[in-house]
Amino acid sequence: MKKLTLLLLLTLSTLLHAETLILAAGAGYKRPITELVRNFESANNIKIEEFYGNMAQILTQSRQSGKVALILGDLDFLQKTTAVNFSSFIPLGNGKLVLAYAKGKNLKNPETLLDPAFERIALPDTKNAVYGKAAEEFLNKNGLADRIKNKLMVVSTVPQVSAYLISGEVDAGFINLTDALGIKDKIGGFITIDPQSYSTIKIVAGVVKDAEINPAVNAFTNYLNTAPARATLEKYGL
Repeated sequence: MKKLTLLLLLTLSTLLHAETLILAAGAGYKRPITELVRNFESANNIKIEEFYGNMAQILTQSRQSGKVALILGDLDFLQKTTAVNFSSFIPLGNGKLVLAYAKGKNLKNPETLLDPAFERIALPDTKNAVYGKAAEEFLNKNGLADRIKNKLMVVSTVPQVSAYLISGEVDAGFINLTDALGIKDKIGGFITIDPQSYSTIKIVAGVVKDAEINPAVNAFTNYLNTAPARATLEKYGL
């Protein structure tokens, strides 16, 4: 009887340790999500697998695999998609658009982009990346879009814009505050764009339909509402 009890306990322990949760997130939020996941895993017997990209890529992969339980990204985009159905959304904070510039450059305000010193300006995908949409909206609203259109370079994700800024391949670029804080020592600096000049960006964790019955999902979403998790999100500009 003791041997059977021990065997059951060992089996249960193995199952608990083997429990895996698959999470997908917009590439611009890799830093805070990675920290949240590591902190959660250190206190739980649950392993979280993550993958990142622009939201179109994420939704396509999520639909094809059928195994993703949580998708973190822009609420408006997730609500409108037909690729994946969600049972609920957990608010994480508001995203903030910034205009960053490479080392050796000096940018006082967005109008500085008209200066000949700013020859290459990057922004994320304006169709599938929320900060690309926000940047486009801002440029149109402020009358800069047509004036700098020959300088603009569209890439896939926020981290790609950041990589070009760090390498000096572009002079300026639109990214989110979260990524800007992560690379601030590797670039010249950044300025925050007036949030009134683009649509509000609500960042959420979307629970994929039917995943809510998974105890691991509930454990992680409960963690997202704790004070330590909120402190992490605020540290990264959310």
